[in-house]
Amino acid sequence: MKKIKETFKKILFSFGIDHYAIKGWKGKRIAYNVNHTNYEKKALMIYIVNPFFNKELSQAHQNHWQAIEMARIIGEQNFNVDVIDFNDSTIKLKHMYDLVVGLIPRGIDVYSRNLKQGAIRIAYLTSMNFEFGYNAEKQRIADVKKRRGTELQMRRFAGYDKKLPGKYIDKEIENFDVAWYIGNAYNFHSYDCFNMPPSYFIKNNGYLFPFAENIKLRNPQNFLFLGSMGQVHKGLDLLLEIFSEDNMRNYRLYVCSGYEKEEDFCKEYNKELFNTPNIIPCSFVDIESDKFKSIVEQCAYTILPSCSEGCAGSVLTAMSGGLIPIVSKECGFEDDEVINLPNCDKETIIQYIQRYSRKDQSWIEENAKKSIGIVKTRYSEDAFSKSVRDAITAICQKHI
Repeated sequence: MKKIKETFKKILFSFGIDHYAIKGWKGKRIAYNVNHTNYEKKALMIYIVNPFFNKELSQAHQNHWQAIEMARIIGEQNFNVDVIDFNDSTIKLKHMYDLVVGLIPRGIDVYSRNLKQGAIRIAYLTSMNFEFGYNAEKQRIADVKKRRGTELQMRRFAGYDKKLPGKYIDKEIENFDVAWYIGNAYNFHSYDCFNMPPSYFIKNNGYLFPFAENIKLRNPQNFLFLGSMGQVHKGLDLLLEIFSEDNMRNYRLYVCSGYEKEEDFCKEYNKELFNTPNIIPCSFVDIESDKFKSIVEQCAYTILPSCSEGCAGSVLTAMSGGLIPIVSKECGFEDDEVINLPNCDKETIIQYIQRYSRKDQSWIEENAKKSIGIVKTRYSEDAFSKSVRDAITAICQKHI
């Protein structure tokens, strides 16, 4: 039973869902003084609390390790750090805080009454502006309806309504002392509609997979789609239509995502997803499993034509395994790090698939090593830690 629960939690977290948000799941909702320190100042981190109660650190998503590391680094500035979940609207706090940092503002305010006068507020932004993401996904949904006559559900931004002040991020962000953004300058421009406070870029991180160096004989005609929820948002609809075309049957697409949770999508794309020989549906795959290792070792590329991201963690996961990324600009990478698609038109994606599938083995090996090297240098755990430490040090020097 315990193993089943842990597997269920991994799946939820791969979708960015905290299992404490699931009604009926009993558990602690606040982690007090996670660093076991004895300082006078107190900080509240509004992010995910589960990693602080798990005995074993899950690798299902980068944010599990990042949450613990971020709390540790905040503590270095002489704060006792408490942690709560970003989506918990019922928590009752018992401390007064000198600093609050996390996934705020998001329409849930359980902390403002517990801030000391002059407390520092830091907004941690992990995606493009919600309004941008909402409009982008809405357009993708409309495009599917235009192509196929079926209107699928919104997934990533299903609850967003820009007419409701404070529903997600609004002009309240302008009153924060600092913003931290996990992404790049291109994606950060989605916040240009706000007069943003001083902002710092936080580095996402990849992994150190022991099998990553096994890059010989990887097939340049094999591609991996790795995602979580929101298949249309992520562009899986486009890829299924492309790879199911008669003239694309020599190319293979492995689909590792949470498509099974989206019944309307599976119904509409049943033929392409489940009855096309060169499309292999793999559902959710544990990245620590032999199955994931086997899939990665058969592919040369990962492909993600997403319409809105911060810095796509799934792309970094695939790059950590030595896959060469072909992605949309919205995935949050620089031109010297990935193969950025100029747009996500089907014709453009087909051209890129065909062009790069013709690369010889020496080119594949060279660029697979490049992917691994980029993760180890620019997107390492040390790079994440340094970016957080630089950001929290700068704000504390200015305000304390």
